[in-house]
Formats: sequence, structure tokens, C-alpha cells
Amino acid sequence: MVDKKEDLFEKIGLDIGNDKINIDLNKTKDFFSSLQNMLQEKADSIQKDFSEGKINLDESVGIKVDNEHINIDLGKIKSFMEDLGGKIESFIAEVDSAVKNIDKK
Repeated sequence: MVDKKEDLFEKIGLDIGNDKINIDLNKTKDFFSSLQNMLQEKADSIQKDFSEGKINLDESVGIKVDNEHINIDLGKIKSFMEDLGGKIESFIAEVDSAVKNIDKK
């Protein structure tokens, strides 16, 4: 778990140690820019599919939309939301742990 935290810190441009925090703003900007671009591409793709009436998130989320019907599989949505919630909790736990480590130093 420590390796994952160090890898995350490295990607974000943070170096924490010996009572010092060094922030590489270029890495931080690149990381968040990359994240923003990835999310924007997904949002654009979903918007395009929605406007064309052909959203099919049936396999992963359980929602299928076409020009005539909207099909919702509540079991798949529940599973998807539980998985998403777990990922969000994990990310928040990592951030919380990082903040606690910073507070200790």
C-alpha cells in the first residue's frame, strides 16, 4: 500500500520527507490536465452517443437507451454503484492518509 501512495504522490508531483514537502508544479499540472482530458473525452463520447440515441451502458452499468426505449437493470446499477463507491472510498482514504502523514511531519 505504501508503494501505491508513493506512486500516486510521484504522479501528482509531491515529494514528502524529512520535514519538507516539495511540489513539482509541472507534474501536478500535467497530472490534473491529463485527468481532465480523460474525463472530458468520456463526457464528450457519452454526450455524442446520447444525442444520437444510442447509449449502451448495458454491460457495465445496466442502462441501455435507444430512440424508442430506456432499459434499466437495477441489479447491474447497484453493482456498478457499489464498485464506484468503493473506488471513491479508497481514493478518499488515500488522500486522508496522506494528509495525516503530512500533519505528523
